Amino acid sequence: MIPASMRTPWPAVAAAVLLIGAGFAGGYALKGRLDATEIERLRGDLARMAAAHAEDKRAAAEAAAARLAQAEAAAREATLALQATKTRLTDTQRRLKETLYGLPTADRCGLSGPARGLLNAAIAANALPDGAAAFADADAESAADTGPSSEADVGGWIADAIALYGECRARLDAIRQWDATVNGGR
Repeated sequence: MIPASMRTPWPAVAAAVLLIGAGFAGGYALKGRLDATEIERLRGDLARMAAAHAEDKRAAAEAAAARLAQAEAAAREATLALQATKTRLTDTQRRLKETLYGLPTADRCGLSGPARGLLNAAIAANALPDGAAAFADADAESAADTGPSSEADVGGWIADAIALYGECRARLDAIRQWDATVNGGR
């Protein structure tokens, strides 16, 4: 006959379940300790990566600040060079006009008032930038002038054109100088 303890397997099943539960709990605790070590290692890696990223950002900000300072210094140099060139051109134009108007001749040079008005009207009709508004007003006034032109008038007109060309060239040179300093002439 089968003993009574064997007929009801509940104590054996309970013992087996208890042993399986203890095994799972022990495995879970061991896994937790192993995972805690891995988590600490990963946290350390994350902290090192965050520090490296912060250092990269700081270095990039310093490089950007250095490039900005270089660009500002180049802009100051270009502005000073432009102002010096404009001053030199103004002095040259003033001396040229004084010399032209001081010439002993006041003869007509063959350019009539309507012809000069046509030339000045052509200049006045071109779209001028904001800084050239004073020239536009002067050209509009000159376009209405129909009197005869003297050599001094034509020479003055040519001197004005030379001065405008020189100022434009000086501005372009200042931009080139700034670009060469900032971008290395690329």
